[in-house]
Amino acid sequence: FAAVAERRANELTGLLSRADDLADELETRLAEATAAAATLTAERGKAARKLEKAAIVHLRELGMTYPVVELDVAATELGPSGADRIELRLASDRGLVAEPATRTASGGELSRLTLALRLAGGIGDAAVIAFDEIDAGIGGTTAREMGKKLAALSTGRQVFCVTHLPQVAAHADTHYVVERSGSTARVRLIRGDDQLTELSRMLGGLPDSERGQLHAAELLAAARDV
Repeated sequence: FAAVAERRANELTGLLSRADDLADELETRLAEATAAAATLTAERGKAARKLEKAAIVHLRELGMTYPVVELDVAATELGPSGADRIELRLASDRGLVAEPATRTASGGELSRLTLALRLAGGIGDAAVIAFDEIDAGIGGTTAREMGKKLAALSTGRQVFCVTHLPQVAAHADTHYVVERSGSTARVRLIRGDDQLTELSRMLGGLPDSERGQLHAAELLAAARDV
């Protein structure tokens, strides 16, 4: 019994000593993590200002005249990602108060904001990006600009875009038409003359119009030159 008790006493002594060492190590590591988090916070603040400015430029080109984009970097409890809570705020006009984007932005605004942020901040490692009617509420020159930006975004990854604007559709490498019949939907790949006919239909509702198809061909040619 004396031998067993001695071994156990030695184990407990060692554990207590290790506990003291761990407490000191924890304090040291916590100080290091806190310092690293402070550096990260400062760098995030700098990056946020750059990202805001770049995103605003893209949003203006996408039809928002005076958008406001704010990335609020606020303090929170230290964790694996640092000691920051980041909130994205958006106002479609500088006369409005910027609010959390997920609460106030429309679907079209969110899609355009996503596109602007992707382009402003770098594409990252996203292999697939999808936009549903990102062109809501725009047309003409703005739509062509959006088409160019989507085409640029697709370099090295797959971009899916549901659109009703021929200026956007003309920039697609592959064009599909979704057709509904009752409760059934069918997806059809179109190329060549079929694509010209579809773009002509999108332009003016006249798929067989000779002028419409000439305009469609002009749109395609302009998109291919980008």
